[in-house]
Amino acid sequence: MKKVILSAGALLLSANLCTAQNTQAKDIFSRYEDFRPSERELTMYQLDWAESLEVALERAAKESRPIFLIIIHAHYGDIFSGHC
Repeated sequence: MKKVILSAGALLLSANLCTAQNTQAKDIFSRYEDFRPSERELTMYQLDWAESLEVALERAAKESRPIFLIIIHAHYGDIFSGHC
Protein backbone atom coordinates (compact mmCIF):
# COMPACT_ATOMS: atom_id res chain seq x y z
CA MET A 1 0.00 0.00 0.00
CA LYS A 2 2.87 2.30 0.86
CA LYS A 3 4.35 1.80 -2.65
CA VAL A 4 1.00 2.68 -4.25
CA ILE A 5 0.74 5.90 -2.24
CA LEU A 6 4.34 6.85 -3.05
CA SER A 7 3.79 6.07 -6.72
CA ALA A 8 0.60 8.14 -6.81
CA GLY A 9 2.38 11.02 -5.06
CA ALA A 10 5.27 10.87 -7.52
CA LEU A 11 2.79 10.84 -10.40
CA LEU A 12 0.94 13.89 -9.05
CA LEU A 13 4.22 15.72 -8.44
CA SER A 14 5.44 15.05 -11.97
CA ALA A 15 2.09 16.22 -13.40
CA ASN A 16 2.46 19.49 -11.48
CA LEU A 17 6.00 19.94 -12.80
CA CYS A 18 4.81 19.38 -16.38
CA THR A 19 2.10 22.01 -15.92
CA ALA A 20 4.66 24.44 -14.50
CA GLN A 21 7.01 23.80 -17.41
CA ASN A 22 4.14 24.29 -19.87
CA THR A 23 3.25 27.62 -18.23
CA GLN A 24 6.89 28.65 -18.31
CA ALA A 25 7.11 27.76 -22.02
CA LYS A 26 4.02 29.86 -22.73
CA ASP A 27 5.61 32.78 -20.86
CA ILE A 28 8.79 32.42 -22.91
CA PHE A 29 6.86 32.36 -26.20
CA SER A 30 4.87 35.39 -25.08
CA ARG A 31 8.09 37.32 -24.37
CA TYR A 32 9.46 36.18 -27.75
CA GLU A 33 6.40 37.59 -29.52
CA ASP A 34 6.89 40.89 -27.66
CA PHE A 35 10.45 41.26 -28.98
CA ARG A 36 10.05 39.67 -32.42
CA PRO A 37 10.25 42.23 -35.25
CA SER A 38 7.05 42.80 -37.19
CA GLU A 39 6.67 41.97 -40.88
CA ARG A 40 7.05 45.68 -41.66
CA GLU A 41 10.32 45.83 -39.75
CA LEU A 42 11.64 42.83 -41.70
CA THR A 43 10.84 44.17 -45.19
CA MET A 44 14.49 45.06 -45.85
CA TYR A 45 15.33 41.36 -45.78
CA GLN A 46 12.64 40.66 -48.37
CA LEU A 47 14.20 42.89 -51.02
CA ASP A 48 15.51 41.24 -54.16
CA TRP A 49 19.24 41.73 -53.52
CA ALA A 50 21.84 41.32 -56.24
CA GLU A 51 25.36 40.13 -55.50
CA SER A 52 27.03 42.83 -57.61
CA LEU A 53 26.30 46.12 -59.35
CA GLU A 54 26.73 44.49 -62.75
CA VAL A 55 24.07 41.88 -61.97
CA ALA A 56 21.78 44.60 -60.60
CA LEU A 57 22.20 46.73 -63.73
CA GLU A 58 21.41 43.78 -66.01
CA ARG A 59 18.36 42.82 -63.96
CA ALA A 60 17.11 46.42 -63.75
CA ALA A 61 17.40 46.85 -67.53
CA LYS A 62 15.63 43.54 -68.20
CA GLU A 63 12.81 44.19 -65.68
CA SER A 64 12.55 47.99 -66.17
CA ARG A 65 13.08 48.54 -62.46
CA PRO A 66 15.21 51.04 -60.54
CA ILE A 67 18.27 50.13 -58.50
CA PHE A 68 18.52 50.85 -54.81
CA LEU A 69 22.25 51.03 -54.16
CA ILE A 70 23.75 50.43 -50.74
CA ILE A 71 27.49 50.80 -50.30
CA ILE A 72 29.07 49.00 -47.37
CA HIS A 73 32.18 50.78 -46.18
CA ALA A 74 33.19 48.31 -43.48
CA HIS A 75 35.39 45.32 -44.30
CA TYR A 76 33.13 43.06 -42.23
CA GLY A 77 29.84 44.01 -43.96
CA ASP A 78 27.65 41.32 -45.44
CA ILE A 79 24.44 42.63 -47.01
CA PHE A 80 23.04 39.13 -47.59
CA SER A 81 22.92 38.44 -43.86
CA GLY A 82 21.93 42.01 -43.03
CA HIS A 83 25.13 42.87 -41.16
CA CYS A 84 26.53 46.15 -42.39
